[in-house]
Amino acid sequence: MRLHDYLRRVGIEGGLPPTADTLRRLHLAHREAFLFDNVAIQTGGTISMALDALERKFIDEGRGGYCFEHNTLFGSVLGDLGFEPVTLLGRVRRGPPERWARTHMVLKVPIDGEVWLADVGFGGVGLMEPIPLRDGTVAEQAGITYLLRREGPARRERQSRPELGRQAAEAGHDSSALWVLAMRDPAQTLQHQHDSATAMTDLYEFSEDPQTAGDVEVANHFTSTHPDSVFRRTLTIQRSTRDGRIILRGDTLTRYTDGRAIEEPIAREHVREVARELFGVELPDGPLVADREAT
Repeated sequence: MRLHDYLRRVGIEGGLPPTADTLRRLHLAHREAFLFDNVAIQTGGTISMALDALERKFIDEGRGGYCFEHNTLFGSVLGDLGFEPVTLLGRVRRGPPERWARTHMVLKVPIDGEVWLADVGFGGVGLMEPIPLRDGTVAEQAGITYLLRREGPARRERQSRPELGRQAAEAGHDSSALWVLAMRDPAQTLQHQHDSATAMTDLYEFSEDPQTAGDVEVANHFTSTHPDSVFRRTLTIQRSTRDGRIILRGDTLTRYTDGRAIEEPIAREHVREVARELFGVELPDGPLVADREAT
């Protein structure tokens, strides 16, 4: 791992012992330094999980990527600094539950008896800083409030096979229990000011089953190549800082500032201009993958 080059790229200097404070500093610096995007996919490229390819893309070329790239690179940084990150895969809670799949990657990081959830790869509405992996954790970061909760046996399994929940309870453990990260969406909060529960939106679920590099390769391959993957169907470029978040998704630009979300439609002929002016990304003149696969 080219640790010195990475730290210079994210603007961090000084001693970095494997502490919770160091994890916070690194997490925030990474989030602010790199874009979340699927430009490589949309321009017909492939996504490599090889560390040297990630270093070249992020450090040398100043580009961004999506969850598998971000969290693989970040996990390597943590490992070199003496942390012991554990790779986990999660399901984004978007669309019908039967279509949820393990297409998101997060990191579990134990530090001095406390376990943290680190995730530098969920894009504009993702965590800016790590949070304790503890039921009921609430954190407000850059205008968004997050809630981490523990669910019992996976709801879909409980509904279809209730004996699994009884067996787990009788055994005194619950191997299918899930963590769920939710956010209070500023846009929804405005519509449901008197019902904070209604304003909470589930982002993703994950279990603590450790994943191998091979598991990540399989998930990355599906997410970057399958025609049903959202990353092939829609262009997205997203930037997050402690002062605000800005998300280009298809022909919609969303800005999160001071706890408010403002959406702005973008004419298709102006998408390249927006990508260049707001994100510093030069898109090719020809059709993107989303344009070709939509025809």
